[in-house]
Amino acid sequence: MIYPTPKQMKTIEENSDKNGVSYRALMENAGEALTMLIYKIGGETDISSGVVFICGSGNNGGDGFVSARLLAEGGVPVTVVLACGDPSTELAAVEYCELSGAGSIDVLNLNDNIEKVFSRFSEAAVIVDCVFGTGFHGFLPPQIKACFSFAERCGAIKIAADVPSGGDCLRGTVSEGTMKCAYTVTFGYKKVGMLMQPLEEYCGKIIAADIGFTEKCVHGLDYLPTLFTEKDASEMLPKRAKNAHKGDFGRLLNIAGSARMSGAAALSTKAALRSGAGLVTLASTETVISRIAGAMPEAMYLPLEADAKNSDIILKECENKNAVSVGCGLSVTENTKTIVEKVIKNSACPIILDADGINCIADNIDIIRDAKAELIITPHAGELARLAGISPAEAAADRLTLAVNLAREYGITVVAKGVPTFVAGHGKVYVIPAGNPGLSRGGSGDVLTGIIAAFCAQGLAPLDAAALGVFVHGAAADLAAEKLSMTGMLPSDVIENLPFVFKAWNR
Repeated sequence: MIYPTPKQMKTIEENSDKNGVSYRALMENAGEALTMLIYKIGGETDISSGVVFICGSGNNGGDGFVSARLLAEGGVPVTVVLACGDPSTELAAVEYCELSGAGSIDVLNLNDNIEKVFSRFSEAAVIVDCVFGTGFHGFLPPQIKACFSFAERCGAIKIAADVPSGGDCLRGTVSEGTMKCAYTVTFGYKKVGMLMQPLEEYCGKIIAADIGFTEKCVHGLDYLPTLFTEKDASEMLPKRAKNAHKGDFGRLLNIAGSARMSGAAALSTKAALRSGAGLVTLASTETVISRIAGAMPEAMYLPLEADAKNSDIILKECENKNAVSVGCGLSVTENTKTIVEKVIKNSACPIILDADGINCIADNIDIIRDAKAELIITPHAGELARLAGISPAEAAADRLTLAVNLAREYGITVVAKGVPTFVAGHGKVYVIPAGNPGLSRGGSGDVLTGIIAAFCAQGLAPLDAAALGVFVHGAAADLAAEKLSMTGMLPSDVIENLPFVFKAWNR
């Protein structure tokens, strides 16, 4: 299932027009889909008091004109409110002219007939928002905000055509004054912003209507957001042959931990062990190792000297590994920056860069252009901000675009953590709405890094390992929350529930 961005939707519509389903046909089909929903509501609620369409001047308004005409032809009382004046696009103008032959449709201009418009809102059974489409971003005009404010207080059922006007279909935000709807009929595909809060809540029940797009319309689009499902995850998880041995499931080197953050080393190492890696070696200081080794006899350990130049020792250890993870609780010093840089430039196996591993390169991100092997980075919004040189608020507002830009620019896999998490790389984007707010605590990212690194070590391609890791991490978190509550669960509880995720998939 795909979730296009607004820009991608524009391309899909252009491709449709070139491949036999014209813009006009798409608009007619969209209006019919909207009409079908209204009639369905009419089967459950009396709509004889009328339907009011609030129409903008663009093609979203044109979709509303089509539906208004069809309902009027069926004998339903219809009022069309021109919220932004006369139609401004050729298609919308054509459909507007068609209203004149459709029977009794009352057309009102919002600015000229405000009292009459509000009276119709009060009487209506259904109010349909057809003002702005999926390309909207910015702020709603004052007259639209006032219109929606009054409509929202009325008892009518509210429906949005394609998206509630004011909703940003890329970022999932809503402009002040956006009207909450009970239903949204979105045309062709759900848009990626509809997976995010608060837009998802404002949409109500989302119905994706087929309006004629074919596979040709999406052919060739890169980084098209695609939902990563449990079926994808269960099929991707490595199988274990009856004659398998530990060497078949990879050798992982985890470079993690510092005096203040030994827990990060423990969590990432144990998560990797629980996720099926054959042999896991933790490279850390003797202080860290002495704290955690007794609780993890399954791991191997590479003692390092604190604040010393350990890069040669680490590079030697990398030589026989299938994956290397770097950064969990590592701290940012000149020595750790040197280690991270040398691992990136010299490791021949995939590298998973997290937390302080990312922070170590934030002021010199071009280092990753020199990577010898595939690279996965797992930034949260704050780390994305440092990599992009923007504020955390800006990064949080558009993680998808930042992830795609980094993946495209540097040829890496980017795990942009959040709700949902986006995994971008090699022309693909996976959307993974996994996990719950119980993960909002220190240590959760360390667990995720260990899981992804384990799958990399077992031979999965970096993009697949990252997507599977995010999904498994979320699924285990959901089990932990079910047993312990989101408030009471800990990252260590997520690790303890990993076996139950794999057991459900018979692995």
